[in-house]
Amino acid sequence: MAFPGGFDTGARYPAPEGAGIIYREDLLDAVISLDKEKEAAVFLAMPKTTSNGLVHEWLIDALPVTSTAGAVEGDDWASGALTARTRINNAVQTFRRDFAISLDAVEYSLKGRAPGVSNEYEHQVENFLLATEQSIDARAVALGTAVVSASATAATDTARTGSFRNWQLSATADPTAGAQGTGAATNAISMNISGAWSRSRFLTLHEAMFKLGAKPNTLAVDPGVKADITNDVLGEAAQATFQPANTSAMAAVPAVIRQVHSDASATEYTADIQFMRTDFGRIAVLVDRFIPTAATSTNARIGGAYFLYDRSKARCAFWRPLRHYSIPPSGDAMKGYVHAGVVFELLHPNTLGVGYNVTT
Repeated sequence: MAFPGGFDTGARYPAPEGAGIIYREDLLDAVISLDKEKEAAVFLAMPKTTSNGLVHEWLIDALPVTSTAGAVEGDDWASGALTARTRINNAVQTFRRDFAISLDAVEYSLKGRAPGVSNEYEHQVENFLLATEQSIDARAVALGTAVVSASATAATDTARTGSFRNWQLSATADPTAGAQGTGAATNAISMNISGAWSRSRFLTLHEAMFKLGAKPNTLAVDPGVKADITNDVLGEAAQATFQPANTSAMAAVPAVIRQVHSDASATEYTADIQFMRTDFGRIAVLVDRFIPTAATSTNARIGGAYFLYDRSKARCAFWRPLRHYSIPPSGDAMKGYVHAGVVFELLHPNTLGVGYNVTT
């Protein structure tokens, strides 16, 4: 026997046979986007300030060198050597995204016919604002030959703000040579990791920065390096690695030995290192999904990296704030764009350490 029914597959303009469909689709009134869960961690953690020009500048200073020499009693006055201040600059970069939404699409949403979206235009504004925020974050931690600051010398040029690696030396040195860039105040301090996470090389970098007066408090890493840090600190190994063959006396020893276990629960496994305290200070580990991973390279700026820095001295200055602008329609659509003018400040380059050529 025949039964009434049938289901529409969701075509916007159904074929004539769709007239026989009598049941509504089971469409959830929600829209799920995992991209919105990707926090722009480095950007969000940066102190925010303003820039009053498209070329943003600041000064660094240094004290006269220390001296263990004594002074001759009654000696006449003579001027000591003065240290010159150094001017540093970075260019403002424009981040802009244009978009248009048809009025039919807006009308669908206003009539409650767009699941999970009450206003299609406002929904897209939110999406583009968030995507621009993530883009600014990705620029801060970018790798490649274009990470340096570049000005717009012609009308068709795009000015770029120097990323963290703008202050990193591009030459690759042997990791056994120690930290690079320690000889100039205008350089970030860097360490060639030349492979996976190395605690000893991280400590070498931290020590070099400490000797120069820097007090880094943040380590920004990609998810893979974060997992390597946790495994390095907590440590796991098979039973046979740390003990002889099992005997009756060793029967109670677990098959996995962990160096650290501070979880009070006997039923919950915990493996997460969020802070590290070394001889040279306490470091918060900040995971950023937009830190790119790459194989090692002969150019230090191209390989993957992590960033050890003083968060108070790595700031984001806005020439123009991140906001949405609506523009008049030129057809049956709503138009707009989101825009921000941004420049990164590194108030003293020695407060940034780059562990480069790191893999995971």
